[in-house]
Amino acid sequence: MQFQHTIINGINVATAEMPHMESVSAGIYLPTGSRYETEELNGIAHFAEHMIFKGTQTRSALDLAIQVEGAGGSINAFTTEDQTCVETRGPAELLPQFVEVMSDMVWNSSYVKEEVEREREVIAEEIVMYQENPSDHIHDLLSEALWPEHPLGRPITGTEESIAAIHSDALLEFTKNHYLSKGLTLAVAGKVTHAEVCEIAKKNLPLVAENTERDDEFEKYSHTLTKSSKFVHLHDQRDIDQVHLAIAFHTAGRHSEQRHVLRVLSLIMGETMSSRLFQELREKRGLCYHIATDYSLYHDTGTFEIHAGLDATRLEESLVAINEIIQQILHDGFTKDELEQTVCFASGQSRIALESTHSRMSWMGDSLLCFDKIINPDDSRATLMSTTLEELHNLSKQLFNKNNMAVASIGPQRADEVKSLLLETLT
Repeated sequence: MQFQHTIINGINVATAEMPHMESVSAGIYLPTGSRYETEELNGIAHFAEHMIFKGTQTRSALDLAIQVEGAGGSINAFTTEDQTCVETRGPAELLPQFVEVMSDMVWNSSYVKEEVEREREVIAEEIVMYQENPSDHIHDLLSEALWPEHPLGRPITGTEESIAAIHSDALLEFTKNHYLSKGLTLAVAGKVTHAEVCEIAKKNLPLVAENTERDDEFEKYSHTLTKSSKFVHLHDQRDIDQVHLAIAFHTAGRHSEQRHVLRVLSLIMGETMSSRLFQELREKRGLCYHIATDYSLYHDTGTFEIHAGLDATRLEESLVAINEIIQQILHDGFTKDELEQTVCFASGQSRIALESTHSRMSWMGDSLLCFDKIINPDDSRATLMSTTLEELHNLSKQLFNKNNMAVASIGPQRADEVKSLLLETLT
């Protein structure tokens, strides 16, 4: 698998040539997200992402939609804690038009006051939608429990109060300061050559990536584990039948040499139907429909998480089962068969995932934003395959400590009732 990477005027331009395809995926990756915000302007990165669809100096919102969708393509955008991405997909011959439209949106949006006021109402409804859905809201609660009083602990969408303080001037200032930052990337995958992508980039992308201090623009996080550390628990009491539970453990960030071990640990514990948590809680005991693990890595920190939707009347039984599995892992580790099956699954899924233009585009964009280079998928798979039982056991012992834990829950019980159960069962 061949990726090509050129820096043009300080901007990463990356291509995955897939001549057998008929389509192309293109994304502009901006190295900024919710962790770059102040508390007063929480939600401004997400607000700006919405506003770039509302019109530019030369195009209306309808023009933008028609010139992509009306030509046979699709366009989308998203905001995370540390990146914003605008992406298009469609027939390969539309690539010049895609890049020109996306560039216009990102760097020439008008942020008209009337449009800002209308979009504020749209985002307020989006916030309410997430808050009313427990499976969505649990993520915001968990982030707040993990990183209290830190940008990573705030909701990406902001709150109704914080977005009320965001106006056109603030949006213009934020995008001026962050939309030309070091690490800015154009990633393209599909039926196109790298030479063609570079020519399109020269015609449409800004001349200079002005801001070269990206690493100093966000508040760093450092988690210090001491004997006096106590886990944080946040609970939202609601009149529902289920308890939505999220248990998280602080980890090192994306540059840790153990990140491949964390990936395997998540798979072997809860990402597959053969994983420990799925087999024990769902298959053997019938305690839940949903039980899974996941992990998130940022520049300076990370988290390993266990998520479950549980029968409220069987919460204690479920917590006991989760704790038993953790204690088994701490005491005995994993088996050779479990490890071999897991790394084979990870390798196979990685190969399958990178068959699409969109996945290759995302791989390049994420790699360049996170590591300043394109990670070779073959090297990544080889590293995963090299994971040892000893590495898994050592990492488990580092992570699974009550003083390293944060918990969020949503359900019918009172907060003190849930916390008491957590303290009793999670040793």
